[in-house]
Amino acid sequence: MKLMRNIILAGSCVFLLSSCASQDEIRKLNYQIRAVNQKLEDVKSNTVNKMQKRQASSVNKIDAMASEAEQLRALIEESEHKSSMLRETTNQDLASLKGVVEQMRVDNEQRIQTLETKIDQMAGVLERMQNARVRAAEQRAKEAARRAEEAKRRTITAAATIPAAGSFVVVQPSGKKIRINSGSVVRDTSSSTHSSTSSQVEQQPTSDPVETVSDTPNTSSDPFDQGMASFKAGQFKKAYETFEQVLSGNPQGPSAAQTQFYMGECLYNQGEFDLAILDYQKVISNHAQDSHTPSALLKQGMSFEKLTDHETAKIIFNKLIADYPVSSEAGLAKKRLQNL
Repeated sequence: MKLMRNIILAGSCVFLLSSCASQDEIRKLNYQIRAVNQKLEDVKSNTVNKMQKRQASSVNKIDAMASEAEQLRALIEESEHKSSMLRETTNQDLASLKGVVEQMRVDNEQRIQTLETKIDQMAGVLERMQNARVRAAEQRAKEAARRAEEAKRRTITAAATIPAAGSFVVVQPSGKKIRINSGSVVRDTSSSTHSSTSSQVEQQPTSDPVETVSDTPNTSSDPFDQGMASFKAGQFKKAYETFEQVLSGNPQGPSAAQTQFYMGECLYNQGEFDLAILDYQKVISNHAQDSHTPSALLKQGMSFEKLTDHETAKIIFNKLIADYPVSSEAGLAKKRLQNL
């Protein structure tokens, strides 16, 4: 706008001055006007070229940014696609893993049920064996009592017999039994035979043998302590019998679980691993909250190891770890599982 105004003003000046200006002045004025116009053209040309160059540069930059934006959009879409596929694959893997874990849980439960059934059957067999031993012991006791009664009758018969004519013999016992301590029996040796005639008959010995029992006195009167003393001394059979008597006398007492556990320990130390498993199972089944139960589970698994039944041993060790995870026995079970 300013340029046009200058041009119009210059033209008006030329027109006004043409009438009064000389030819030289007019030429000078025309020259100046052409110079101004040339400068305007130069300015216009330079400005337009710079603007066009800037515009072209801006267009190139915009195109480059658009291309980069398109590439970035493609990368984002590809990443979203991969993420979607990864999520689907992960979900499928998780579903498959859950199925495998559930199947393993079901299989383990079935194995545990089968194992418990076998243990119950073995417990029944053991109980029948124990009952048979008890009946055999009772039969032996009755037989011993019968023989003792028969010997007594023979003694009485021999004492009442007159050995010779015209002589009368009174036979008195050769001794009497005296009970001392707990069950120890000795026979009094003082005896005499009296006769009422001049002929004396020597007393014949009876068929009853002299009974001598020499039990070593225990330092403790508690049967459980006596059993533990035998156990620590390596007398496992004797300790088992003592623990068995303790348990039969008080099967629901506070030390029942401990007694049952050490009965299993006696059998384990004697190499009777199948019978030890049954005693350990009684601790597990009847005293789940007792402090000896984790130890019973551990030793039961070790017993199955001794019997080379490693699969059952693994089940027992896993059950110990699941039911008593913070116990020291669980740590030992983990180490034994690593070696199976």
